[in-house]
Amino acid sequence: MNNSALIFSLEKKNFYSITPLVAAIDQNEKLCGFDLILESDVDSKKTQSYLKKYYRVIIAFSFRTAQLEKIYSAMNELYINLKTQDLKRIMFIAGGSHSTGDPMSTLRLGFDYAFIGEGELSFSLFLEKWLNQEKLEKTPGIAYLTENKEKLIVNPSPPQINLDSYPMISRKRKLFPPLEITRGCSFGCAFCQVPSIFNRKTRHRSPDVILETVQWMGKHKLDDIRFITPNSFGYLSRNPKEINEEAIIDLLTRIKNTDGIRRVFFGTFPGEVRPETVTKSIMTKLKKIVSNNKIAIGLQSGSDKILRMYHRGHSVEEGIRAIKHIRDAGFVPIVDFIFGLPDATESDELQSIEVIKSLSKIGAKIRAHVFMPLPGSKLANAPVGKTSKKIRKELGKLSKQKLIEGNWTHQEKYAEETWKIIKKINSLPIIRKI
Repeated sequence: MNNSALIFSLEKKNFYSITPLVAAIDQNEKLCGFDLILESDVDSKKTQSYLKKYYRVIIAFSFRTAQLEKIYSAMNELYINLKTQDLKRIMFIAGGSHSTGDPMSTLRLGFDYAFIGEGELSFSLFLEKWLNQEKLEKTPGIAYLTENKEKLIVNPSPPQINLDSYPMISRKRKLFPPLEITRGCSFGCAFCQVPSIFNRKTRHRSPDVILETVQWMGKHKLDDIRFITPNSFGYLSRNPKEINEEAIIDLLTRIKNTDGIRRVFFGTFPGEVRPETVTKSIMTKLKKIVSNNKIAIGLQSGSDKILRMYHRGHSVEEGIRAIKHIRDAGFVPIVDFIFGLPDATESDELQSIEVIKSLSKIGAKIRAHVFMPLPGSKLANAPVGKTSKKIRKELGKLSKQKLIEGNWTHQEKYAEETWKIIKKINSLPIIRKI
């Protein structure tokens, strides 16, 4: 019986990021000296029950900035209700996009270590050291505070992993997220966290590795196949602005023809497409293979000035042309726009409103988002998105006409509240165990 345990806080919002870590641990023979527990809600009462069973415990959270309020509350509850001697037996660790982009605010919450970037290798190395009671501070890819809690130390990242060497699903734990076929993004959109998490080098899983997983899923009645990728049409492409049509169609055809597979979804959440890679040819061929009738695509702004300023990498015209290709092939284009970007004038946003109206007329569905500065992105220190009264009124009209999705007032309030929490965390004393 093991006297140590690793407790993962697992919920719907971190399911995609936790599964690869769990799968990596399960395949590592060196990591069998502790029990791995998946817990939906980690609180002091449950933690006390685990401390009765285990001498040493790691509690691990993975979260996005948008989840910060919940994590803040959870850590407060644990530190308030657990005794000091209990807290000393627990190691709190954090990973995910917020930890990567803002390790300092993460550590201030009471976490002992924050993981930076992808975690399959660094987390496994960390756990090996923990089991062997070695110095954890030498682990690559982690951040921590010095003993006096005054200085932030960020260790260099480990080498990037070969995706083919790590599983996409956890067969042992029955965790089956969409299949991550591509990691990283060659583009440098200023509002996006992806380049800072995985850098701008794009890596792909090979078709044979993907198909082996799909074949296993088919045999076990997991018959819906979906994908995680920053750009669905970027799979196995040598140039980020071009499409490897042959590789994509071949992969999807082989997946569709796999015994036990009923439906294949591609180019839709959680893997949108970029405008530069959309062609008439790929859309026509895709329609004959996939089960989805919608394609998600980011245009983000109707102003070429804004697209250039934030390094989006395409023009408004390219975006509209791609959306028409999607529509002409019989798909419903789901188009993302961001309002409240820094330096976006009322004129820029009126251009977006006009583009939205014209796209709605040809059958596109629009998702309008308020800008929220994300830690680690180039716009991390920008103010939360705000729009003028005129733009807010126009968005309200579009919402009432059901031409855009989402409650705009709710989005603005949500973004503002999230960043108030970050400021609050940074203004409060660092949470300490003693």
